[in-house]
Parts: sequence; C-alpha cells; structure tokens
Amino acid sequence: MKTTKRLLALLLALTMLLPLAACGTTTEDPAATDGVTTEAATEGETDFFPNVSKTDYQGEVFRMVGFNTPGTWYYAESMSNEQGSVHVLNNTIYEMNTLVEDYLGITIEYEHVDTVVTGGEIFDTVSPSVMSGDDDYQLCILHPYYSYVNFITQNYALDFRELPDFDPDQPYWNGEVMERLSINDHQFIGLGDLCEYSINMIYCNKDKLTEAGREVPYQSVRNGTWTLDEFFALTAGLYADDGDGRRNNKDTYGFAAMWDANGSAFMQGCDIYVATRNENDTFELSLYNDRLEDMYEKLYNWSKDESTYMWGFGDRSNPSLTMDFLDGNAYFTHDKLGTIYLEAEFALGMLPMPKYDAAQAEYAHVNWGNNVVIPGTVRNKEMVGQALELMGYYSKTIVQQKYYDEVLQLRVSEAPDDRDMVELIYNTVVFDPGIAFCDGNAQLWNLVYLPCFAILQNNKSVSSYYKGNSRGAQRWLDNLFTKVE
Repeated sequence: MKTTKRLLALLLALTMLLPLAACGTTTEDPAATDGVTTEAATEGETDFFPNVSKTDYQGEVFRMVGFNTPGTWYYAESMSNEQGSVHVLNNTIYEMNTLVEDYLGITIEYEHVDTVVTGGEIFDTVSPSVMSGDDDYQLCILHPYYSYVNFITQNYALDFRELPDFDPDQPYWNGEVMERLSINDHQFIGLGDLCEYSINMIYCNKDKLTEAGREVPYQSVRNGTWTLDEFFALTAGLYADDGDGRRNNKDTYGFAAMWDANGSAFMQGCDIYVATRNENDTFELSLYNDRLEDMYEKLYNWSKDESTYMWGFGDRSNPSLTMDFLDGNAYFTHDKLGTIYLEAEFALGMLPMPKYDAAQAEYAHVNWGNNVVIPGTVRNKEMVGQALELMGYYSKTIVQQKYYDEVLQLRVSEAPDDRDMVELIYNTVVFDPGIAFCDGNAQLWNLVYLPCFAILQNNKSVSSYYKGNSRGAQRWLDNLFTKVE
C-alpha cells in the first residue's frame, strides 16, 4: 500500500472513531497519532491496547490466503469514493490493515482463492511452499472443516503458542475454543474476532407476530428462558392455507427455512457437542445421551408440525419448493446472521438460538465460518504474533462495531433490542472438534450434520443413525492423536 494512502486511511480511521467517545472507555492507543485516543465500542470490552511495542520490520510481508472476497473482512484496498454499507466496511478493513502496517512497519497482502470445487484449495495453494520450507504465507483462512486434518497431520501447521506475543486470553480471541481444539497440547487452530464468523440464528416477522397476538421474546432471552420449548410453542398454530386446499410453498407457516447446517446448529445451541475432550486428553464422541434423544424427539415432532415447512440443500434452487422469507408468508426463519433480510418491508426481529432448557448456563452459537491456521514454515514468529494481536484488537474495536452499525444497520439508538441480540450472539460463539476434523471421514461428517440429515431422512429415532456412524467416526478421531507428536 502506498504511503499517501496509508496516511489518508489513518486520518479517516481516527475521524471515524470520534463519535464513539460517548459510549466507550477511553484508552490510549499507541498506534494513533500522539495525543489521540481510540474508544472501545462497548463498555468493558477492552480497556487496553495489546502489549505490542511499535517497531519497524522494514516492509516485511504478512501474507494471508483465503476464500473470502477482498473487502468483506480481512483485507481491503481503498475505495474512498464509493458509497454504501459494503464499501463502508471495505474502508474500515483498509483502515485496520493500515493501522497495523504503520505500527509494525509491515506490508499486508492477501491472496484470494476464488475457485472452490473440493474445499481443499487453500491447502493445495500453500502446501508446495510449506514442503519446500519457504516462508511465503503467514496466515491461512479456512472453511470450518476443510483441510485442518491435512495441515495438522502432515505437520504443516504451527502451534499458536510458539508466537511470543500472541495472547489467547485477550477478549478478541476465543481461547476456550482454541484449547478445545488442541491436539497433544498443541493449539493449531485459531479463532477470534479477526475471523469472519458464519452464525445461524433466528429471524422473525414482528408485524405478523403482532397480528397473531404474540410477542418477540426479547425479555425471555435476557432472562435466560429462551428455550426449545418456547421456540416450538411460538411457531406452532400459525399455518394458513392460501386457498387452494394444498399444503405447499404458497401457504403461511410459523417457521419456514432451508434445513442444512443451520439445523445442525441446534445441537451446539443445546450444549450438545459431537466430540469433546476426555480424561485422556483426546477426543471422544459425546453427543449421544438422553439430552440428544430428547432434543431430537422434540425437533423431529416440530418438523412434522403443520406450521413448520422445510426443504433440503439439494432443493435450494427449486422454485416449487422454496420460500422467500421476504415475501412475508412466514413468522420465523433460520438463517445466517447477515444482510440477507435487511430489505424486508416488514419489521424484522433477530433472536439467538434457543437453549435446551432454562438450566443451561449459556446460549451457544456454533461458528460455520472461518478459523485460521499458521503455516509451520513462518520464520518471523514475533512479527506474525504481533500482527495477529493488532488485527484481532482492531477487528473487535473498529471492524466489528462498523459491521453492527453500518452493515447490519443495528445502531443502538435505532434498534436497541436487536443490537443486544446480535451482540449476545457474537459473544457466545463456540466450535466443535467434530466439525473441525470431519473432513475425510464420512461417518464423522454424518454426525456433524445429524439433526439435518436424520430429519430430512425421516428418522423418527436418532439411535440407529448414531450407531451406524459412531464406530468409524471414533476411530478417525483416535488416529488424529497418533499422527501428531
């Protein structure tokens, strides 16, 4: 990036931060011009700058590689003359890149892999360089399950703990998830606010709920009582035929959605994980128990309710089966957190995934977006760790807040309830070792998608489905630990 653009972006970044002064905790930011302070966007989020000293690496390259389109999260070029929410985020990402570049004296680059056929294209791109021992890439941005097994079992991934200045205990990293995914005490997979999450949650049509005399359960969420049972009850009894006497995608439903990974997210939302760490510090299948049986029975019965309408991933382009939530014929849908319904002509509500029951301690939202891996051939571990710390910090305090305000259009003053819900969702991101390591094993993959596949296959009981996949899946997990020193 050219020096003149860097200076312009720095000024833009500092100007952008001034309006946040009324809602955050002031902290001195060593990356800013002397005497200028930045603001944490939410009280108590962070009251410090990362423990990284300003330095000059003489333009050393920090190169990332990923599937993500430039300008959407990790990397962007300046587009200061463009307008619109997407371009606002683009410039914010550019400002974040520039602040890190200027503070460390590095050059941030991004290689975009835009053709995805197998999902393993990032590994295929990086592996020749790693095999040769070349330090060409410093960060790999991966799909939630493609290629982790290859990176780790072929010794192509670096343990994040080897980075001197990397601190997973800071609020912009999800250290709990990183520890949950560790193998033989090595943290090969990183997750935090730097990552572009893909989180499934509940959308509702507030206008239709008002007409039906039902309330959006914001208070239940805040009270910790937003549960499966309340969700099922709230979507029931709302079916209405369009007048042709046939149940089809022209009718009105309490719930309508494509049923895929979003359906699988009900497991982690109910604190059910495909795999967890056991007393031997290895992974074991942990999903099958009374809790799963009960959750699945309720989910299956709800899927057969007259007010519930679903279609599978394979029918996503079939106009005779699909429904568009924007048409206003459904009270609730289940989809990724994002901009897909912002153009709704009705009042749109946002809700987290329901808990299994009120006794469950926390809401949980499994990430179906990115995690990150560092190639094992990086030489300047100090630079890489420092760059990641700064990018994580600015992702939380600048990029994420701009995403809330400008992209999702959830300014606190205009949509306080939905802003609260989205922040709760972002603050309760989890991950599942079963997802991370299912690439290459059909049985584990089937268990990852259990609520999706079993319901679409009309399995009334989950036990036979589980038993048919558990043995091969457990062997696969066991083998991971024998291949990593």
